[in-house]
Amino acid sequence: MSRSRLSAGSVLVFLLNLLLLPPGTAEARTALLQADGHWRLEVDGKPYVAKGVTFSGSSSSAAYDADCARLASLGVNTLRTWGVGAETRALLDAAHKHGLKVLVGLWMRHGQPGAEDDDSFDYLTDTAGMKKQHADTLESVRRYKDHPAVLAWGLGNEVILNSPNDAAKEAYARFLEKVVQDIKKADGDHPVVSVDAWVLAVPWWEKFVPSLDAYGLNVYGRGVDVLPGELKKLGVTKPWLITEFGAQGEWEAPKDANGIPREPDDREKYAIIVDTWTRSLAPHVADGRCLGLFVFNYSATFDHTSLWLGMLSGKLLRPAYHAVREAYSGHAPVTPLPEVKAFTVRGVSREPGGAWADVHFEARDALGRPLDVSFAYNFRGAATRFERGEVIRLKSSPGPTPDSWRVRVPSTVKGPIKLYAFAKDASGTLVMATNSVAAPAGR
Repeated sequence: MSRSRLSAGSVLVFLLNLLLLPPGTAEARTALLQADGHWRLEVDGKPYVAKGVTFSGSSSSAAYDADCARLASLGVNTLRTWGVGAETRALLDAAHKHGLKVLVGLWMRHGQPGAEDDDSFDYLTDTAGMKKQHADTLESVRRYKDHPAVLAWGLGNEVILNSPNDAAKEAYARFLEKVVQDIKKADGDHPVVSVDAWVLAVPWWEKFVPSLDAYGLNVYGRGVDVLPGELKKLGVTKPWLITEFGAQGEWEAPKDANGIPREPDDREKYAIIVDTWTRSLAPHVADGRCLGLFVFNYSATFDHTSLWLGMLSGKLLRPAYHAVREAYSGHAPVTPLPEVKAFTVRGVSREPGGAWADVHFEARDALGRPLDVSFAYNFRGAATRFERGEVIRLKSSPGPTPDSWRVRVPSTVKGPIKLYAFAKDASGTLVMATNSVAAPAGR
């Protein structure tokens, strides 16, 4: 539309949008282009590949500026969120300041209480609820669409996975198509992606959500190696992104003798991040099928999921942090990370002061510096989700021989517990190993 034909109302909206942007910025446009069967993202006419992480932040929104500066230094260029809230504009501002883009999440409610959210929404019957979700989503798009940090919209997260039956999956997919269509009417400058687990949603997207520009796939472990073949079998011609990635997850890990899923060690977690980006995905990025990767997760939370998959633990760096840097920038750690050599539980004894595990934990620093060793536990059999995620510190003391420890384990927990051994180096990196203890309360 030419400047001479702008209405007074349009001019007012234009001026308000300018006021809402950080100083010195201009709206950025993302295009998804196809030529000869190859896809590519472009931002303001320049090719763009997402080297991303999912983002929860190291603390509050007050730290977003430092978070974005740190991530940019690792070679990260894109963040992914799951939803919008009061902190969204602060994140977008910080991301833009440091040259990062954001795949802005637009949360969709789930059809049953599950791994993602303790929520139950009926896409078959709740007309009023869908109308509200639809309106809220469009309001978020209109609010943030002119911010220069927006790369694209990411609709939902594993809703198909958590839908109770096929009828619910179809109802959600049909609702999603209406939302996608209206997002495109409100914002023609950013692609729309929907996110789900593995390829479970692909048949529903292919049949009922043709307006999607690309598919967001949450994939963990070595499944990423066979993913392109699975997409080819399903006849997918649209481009895709790996919207969550990390080591093999708990839900598919083999269990040990006590029934506790075996967590990959830190070396494996590190290696799979680097290898996936530099080897597994590289040819699919080059031929225009894969648009990028998001490693899960930039969060400082000290809990079961964050220790398994996170980049931080409080103010300490986990090996995944260094792996992201090597994957995206090619730079390995200046100082090699500490290495765990062994972690075994030799037995548990009950004493007047409680139950104690006799533990052998051997960790070494590459420069021979002393390591700060500590222990904790997690009880996956707890009654509530919060309790199942808790990782609780344990008292410990050095044993009589090198690398031996006496660790006080809970004597009131009924069932096997997961045991963590941590080693912190002088550079602020935390490595760990896990094991399990069988029913210490019964001993």
